[in-house]
Amino acid sequence: MTDSNRQGRWTRRELLRWAGAGAAAGSLAPWAQGQTFPDKPVKMIVPYPPGGGADSWARTVATRLEKALGQPVVFDYKPGGSTTIGADAAARSPADGHTLFMMDSTAFAYVPNMRKVNYDPIKSFAPVGLLGVGPMLLVANPALPVRNVQELIAYARANPGKVTIASAGVGSPHHLIGEFFRSRAGISLTHVPYKGAVQYIADLIGGQVDLAVSTITPALPHLQAGRLRPLGVSSITRSSALPDVPTIAEQGLAGFDEKPWTCFVTPAGVPPAVLEKLRAAYRTTIEDPEVASTLRKAGIEEVGAWTPARIGEQMQADLTKWGEVIRKANIRLEG
Repeated sequence: MTDSNRQGRWTRRELLRWAGAGAAAGSLAPWAQGQTFPDKPVKMIVPYPPGGGADSWARTVATRLEKALGQPVVFDYKPGGSTTIGADAAARSPADGHTLFMMDSTAFAYVPNMRKVNYDPIKSFAPVGLLGVGPMLLVANPALPVRNVQELIAYARANPGKVTIASAGVGSPHHLIGEFFRSRAGISLTHVPYKGAVQYIADLIGGQVDLAVSTITPALPHLQAGRLRPLGVSSITRSSALPDVPTIAEQGLAGFDEKPWTCFVTPAGVPPAVLEKLRAAYRTTIEDPEVASTLRKAGIEEVGAWTPARIGEQMQADLTKWGEVIRKANIRLEG
């Protein structure tokens, strides 16, 4: 088994033997690597197109992270494949701490339960830190003659299959939360997948689609300008970014509470000293008052609240939970 596919599982004896072999070959021991890290720019892989909510969050983090690391953060956008193109690239990157992947439930819990992927959703990555938990928003084009969830349900029942709902792609949180809403409400909606927020927001404003399940960030300026209409928030409690918008649960679907979460990971197998230095830099970044405030204003809750260990546990729990849900709903992806 090579160093790159050990997934970070080392005994103390193996670590000492590996370090000794490295020294004999003229390479740096892990603790020495920790002293020199980072010695080049850090690549941040974002699995969505530029300009959307994920891009905005990533840039908020990157600006402060550059100061903490003393190296530039270079963006590498890899949209498509329901985020698995980015996940594949991250898993295959060198395990030296110079790659960060912005990972959400799509890559580690949803898509691996819908089709075969080229990475292990748990073992291929090491958690670095939580970005936060983000409630989603059910939002409509103002031309759709509904102003709340109950009116939407009544309209959809009177017009079965005619109401279209956009998402950031098949298997995305937008898609699955929209599917859960459709199922709980007992209505028929026609799903229209896009590659990211920029594309579906533009078509939603233009009237090419009627509804979307969206992250709050890309929708917010259009809500404020009246170009889009908010119908309900997906979490059990209201969003601090939109305190006047009622939750879906408040509007008749009791207990509706879906809050996707996003974290940063690095390829598994990064030397422990390097990984801890990367995690420390991320903690400094996410605890910065300006960074935390910006993310909260964008609708992100629990900013940086989980430890890496908690992230790993939640990944495994969500992989199991969503596997059961997706199999029951018989949702499949080709490829």
